[in-house]
Parts: sequence; structure tokens; C-alpha cells
Amino acid sequence: MEQKSLFGASAGRLPYIECSPGGQGGPKATECIRERIESYPTWFIRGQRHEGILKPDQLAAFSGYQGTR
Repeated sequence: MEQKSLFGASAGRLPYIECSPGGQGGPKATECIRERIESYPTWFIRGQRHEGILKPDQLAAFSGYQGTR
């Protein structure tokens, strides 16, 4: 939830997979098991894995985003 708050009203446009759709302690989503995701959030950007909360500027740098920030 903390990661999404950094994006304000734009958070709903972020593509993501909910790894724990049933809540903490529930079964994990298949994609998260396959990718061995243990830390939230986990980002996959340009073939690189990044774990933990990242600021929008950090995500822009990793992705090569050149638009308005």
C-alpha cells in the first residue's frame, strides 16, 4: 500500500500482480511462486529485478522513462 501512495491518483494505472489475493498467509498467485517473489513490492524492469519500495524517479530511471515527472 505504501508504494501505491507514492503515485497518488495515478496508482490505479500501474500494472501489477497481487501476490497474496487472499491476504497475508493465504495462497500465493502462480506468477509470484514461479518468480520466487518473497519481498513486496518486487519490480521487473528491463530484465532486472528490483525489490522494495522505490520512488517514482527511481522507477523512471530504471525504465528509461523520458516524459513529464
